[in-house]
Amino acid sequence: MFIARSLMALFDKLLFAGVLLLGIQLPNFVLQYQQSVNAHYQEVSDQLLQYQIIADRFYAGDMAQLLHVHQQNAVAAIRAEAKIISGLMNRYAYLQEQLDGLQNKNLLDKVGGLSRRLDTDIAEEVLNHYILAFPLDLQAIYMGVVLALVVSMVVQLFFGLVFRVLGKRVKKGFV
Repeated sequence: MFIARSLMALFDKLLFAGVLLLGIQLPNFVLQYQQSVNAHYQEVSDQLLQYQIIADRFYAGDMAQLLHVHQQNAVAAIRAEAKIISGLMNRYAYLQEQLDGLQNKNLLDKVGGLSRRLDTDIAEEVLNHYILAFPLDLQAIYMGVVLALVVSMVVQLFFGLVFRVLGKRVKKGFV
């Protein structure tokens, strides 16, 4: 029993340290994610601007009318371009929504927003190009400690319940 408790204590300490390090990385990940969303947003904005110039010139700035004309055009290539315009408009709106959830918010609000609407493609891109940092600002340390404590408590409760259930089964087997 001593070995099992020692191993559990070691596991708990290693888990706490690992989650602490991951938690300290969370503010940096959020920042890099926000920068990536902003870069995609700027790219889509630049592409859409070209169509906006055409809409300004021929349709009094009405992108919906430009899109409608493209969709109804007899030329197949122009109709195909309507799908591109529509995709750009949808991507622009989507990225704007992503940015709205990240800009001018505190870290907890950003993390909460990402937990609800994380773009997995952008997150994977950020992770593939992630720059590891160990910021020693209060926010990063706070996030790391809180996450480590929460995970440690959840694991302790889980294993406590498992050992309690297993202990009752062992005692019933010997009675």
